[in-house]
Amino acid sequence: MSSISIIFNNLDRPTAGSEETAQKVLSLCGNISPKNALFIGDEYFTPTLIKKQTGAEISACFFEQFRAERAAAKGFSSRVVMPFEIPQSENPRDFIWYNGVSALEGSALLLEQIYDNLEKGGTAVFRTLCWLIEPSPDTKCYIERRFGKPEALDAVLRNAKEQGFKIRDFYIAPKTDWTHGLYEPLKAEMQRLEGASEDGEETGISELNKEMYMFDLHSEEYSFVYYILEK
Repeated sequence: MSSISIIFNNLDRPTAGSEETAQKVLSLCGNISPKNALFIGDEYFTPTLIKKQTGAEISACFFEQFRAERAAAKGFSSRVVMPFEIPQSENPRDFIWYNGVSALEGSALLLEQIYDNLEKGGTAVFRTLCWLIEPSPDTKCYIERRFGKPEALDAVLRNAKEQGFKIRDFYIAPKTDWTHGLYEPLKAEMQRLEGASEDGEETGISELNKEMYMFDLHSEEYSFVYYILEK
């Protein structure tokens, strides 16, 4: 296993986030009592929180096998899914939480899948990387190369409405979700493994350093946005 893989495997979450944000977003969902919930993401706190606060039966899906195995060890019904896949179920889902980054073809197709797999009256949380303001050219070029093609915050709102969702609320992840939630643990892992990287891996380390540098310069231009949607 490469040093870069080891670094991300050792992180509680490989993308920006925090327990505080998960709690805030769930509170914005209102007084819900789902019976059959689906979580798709890359960390374990959120599905644990959903189960604890709502009592729902929850299926936890991950993009990496080892994270699904860790979730199973924590007592979850878990499986691996492909990026941008919303797994279907014979039993209607009345709550879906999707922690994505940015969809290569935009949010519309993902929102359509979520809508089709959500029971009437159900609630969905859709997280995606968004432009908060018009990005500077260097930010746009770098972020699209690094993460795909984020959409403007209001463009995702329009896509959700066109799909048929009611917009209950949205929440912009704070800067601390990136600094405290991701980059500080990332730096600690990088320092811990300093000197252990193999030939050819310095490019990966440099890319991580550049990502953090770009965020320091342009953090006001982009972040994750959590959309709370009702069918």
